[in-house]
Parts: sequence; structure tokens; C-alpha cells
Amino acid sequence: MKIIEIAKMIPSEYRKEILEMDMIANAQATASDNTMYYLATIWKNYIEPTFQGDCNLCYARVLNSYKQLFPDLIELEKQSKLIDEVE
Repeated sequence: MKIIEIAKMIPSEYRKEILEMDMIANAQATASDNTMYYLATIWKNYIEPTFQGDCNLCYARVLNSYKQLFPDLIELEKQSKLIDEVE
């Protein structure tokens, strides 16, 4: 699966929130970090239903995945804004 396809699996309202709150940059790959917990919950609900988050390495893997998704999340948000302007 391509990275853009994974990014599209996240609903637009969550993509927007992740970007506006700069969650990817602010998250720390630990279970005790609220931002990371939020990102992991979105990951589990929309990307990887079997994600457990049993260890910090699990959170690090998810955070690294979000970092790879970041440019595509920005592009999808730009497209969404353009569509909203046209409508």
C-alpha cells in the first residue's frame, strides 16, 4: 500500500487536527504522552486495528509512520481546502 493511500484512511477531520495542533512534531513515543496516545488511537481505529501499544517501541513505530505520512497529510489538507473554496 502506498503512503498516500494510508494517509487517506485517516478521516479528514483528524488529519486537519493532527496538522493544526502539530501533533506529529510534539508527540513523544511513550504511553504516558497524551498526544502520542491520541495518535495511536487514530492509528488503531483507522490504519492498524491490531495495534496494541504494549511498549514504547510500538509507539515509536507508529510515530515514525506518522512522520512518513506527514507530507501526504499536508497535501491532502491542501486539496481539501481547495475543494472547500470551490464549493
